[in-house]
Amino acid sequence: MKRRPLFLQLFLTYMPIIVVGLFLLLLIVNSVIKNAYYDEKERSLENQSQIFKTILTNISPEEISYQKFCQKYGEVISARITIIDGTGNVLGDSDKNPKEMDNHLLRPEIVQAASIGIGTIRRYSQTINKDFMYYAQKISIKNSYLFLRVSMPLHSIEAIIEKLQNQIIIIGTLIGIFLLYVSYHFSKILTNPIESMRKEAKRFVSNFQLPKPMPVPETRELASLSISLNKMAKEVDSKIKSVQREKDEKESLLSSIDGGIIALDEKGRIIFINKIAINYLNISSITIEGKNYENILKHKKIISFIKDSFGPKENIQKEIYIKLNKKRYYLLNASPLIRNTMKTGVLILINDITFQKQLEKLRSDFVANVSHELKTPITSIMGFLELLMIKAKLSNEEKKYLEKVVNHTNRLNEIIDDLLKLSKIESQEEDNTIVLKSQKLKSILINFEDDIHDLVEKNRNTLLINCAENITVKVDSQLLREALLNLLENSIKYGDKKSPLKISVEKDSTIQIHVDNIGIPIDKKYQKRIFQRFYRVDKSRARKAGGTGLGLAIVKHIAIVHGGGVSVKSLDNRVTRFTITLPR
Repeated sequence: MKRRPLFLQLFLTYMPIIVVGLFLLLLIVNSVIKNAYYDEKERSLENQSQIFKTILTNISPEEISYQKFCQKYGEVISARITIIDGTGNVLGDSDKNPKEMDNHLLRPEIVQAASIGIGTIRRYSQTINKDFMYYAQKISIKNSYLFLRVSMPLHSIEAIIEKLQNQIIIIGTLIGIFLLYVSYHFSKILTNPIESMRKEAKRFVSNFQLPKPMPVPETRELASLSISLNKMAKEVDSKIKSVQREKDEKESLLSSIDGGIIALDEKGRIIFINKIAINYLNISSITIEGKNYENILKHKKIISFIKDSFGPKENIQKEIYIKLNKKRYYLLNASPLIRNTMKTGVLILINDITFQKQLEKLRSDFVANVSHELKTPITSIMGFLELLMIKAKLSNEEKKYLEKVVNHTNRLNEIIDDLLKLSKIESQEEDNTIVLKSQKLKSILINFEDDIHDLVEKNRNTLLINCAENITVKVDSQLLREALLNLLENSIKYGDKKSPLKISVEKDSTIQIHVDNIGIPIDKKYQKRIFQRFYRVDKSRARKAGGTGLGLAIVKHIAIVHGGGVSVKSLDNRVTRFTITLPR
């Protein structure tokens, strides 16, 4: 929308007021002068008529020639004089022969004079064929009366009035031009300070810098506005410097953090990214902030993680690896950015855990190698012990000691088997060699029920499986059955004897496989730690129940390689629930 300057708006407001005002003034002045001039002429005719009346009343009718009287005095006053008798006959006229003139008894001015003694009118004369101003009066002479009429042609009067009108118009036009110039100049003077303030304000908005304070006009209102703008500019400048200082401090703080940071708004545009994150993600783009992360980042795993971070979950964590010059491992954490209780974006933290993963691999390789090395001598020891139990002649006490050695050797063998199993799972997870296939979950659980049947019967438990037919999972069925077997064995060992066991499946945004048993609840402070290797809540009870202490760690790693997780919680009626969560 095109907007006009303020001075032009003021000028265009004054202009019609001045023009219309002058026009009305000229009309009024013209009308007043015209009426005043006509009145003046009427008074002049009246005065002349009174003089002629005096002359006529002092002369006997027999001694005067009315025609000569009219012609004589008509030339003196440069006006038309007419004398009419009481019957309307013209006795004398300064401009015409009375004998050629009509009866004037019905002339308007004569009718008025006959009625009230005086008659004044402006009309067209049919005798002279011109517009005239007439003044007539009734004069009594002896026993009769006459009508004396003095008239003047209007064209001479109107010529003078027209000349006066032209002069008035010229003067009015000059005054109008002068007033328009004054209004234009006044509008400029009035709006110049405002225009100056506008330019200074525009310059300040463009770069938020005001080289010098705005000048303060003499007008009180404009002076107050200018002072307020100067004060506002000073406050804004101070605020900008403060914000910039805080921004620099925050950027310095964020840049010094030993980890990558990416802040995104609700539309996925990058608000902030530090140099460490740029190096970690091998970003080559010069301009990053303000662009969508999908246009900047190259790695599909990171893009997929960020998409998940905009989902309903507030905090998510994931380990990924990226192949650059060499394989690097990163731990990604996503949390929402909150402003006024509203989620306005996502904060991504990136930590390089390559060194930790290398240490874990060394540990895992060491455990695997040691387990392999121990497997052969343990197998030999077990063989010799069994042979000794059969062949040797031992006392009851010696047999008792030998049985303990056999039991501990078997337990050691189980630990080595579980360590090898765990090492294999970690190795497959590391090399990404586990093949996941889409399968019906219920068929996997039915096959698992057959596998576990003897163990359940032996401990006199009952097993109930509840799973919908249409639930499909992408899994390694052997590993999933291994995880369920460890959970069921754990439930049998630490649950109540003869208590029912239950496997149920829920499906929402994920697929959740629940394994429930009845027994002593696990305290909340231990629930996260029981999935660590060799961790036991009650060591005395664990020794009595047997086991290697690696079963739940194996379950955890099986869940992780499937892209899920495992958790435990206590329900009502002493029910403990382990849950394996798998992606849909």
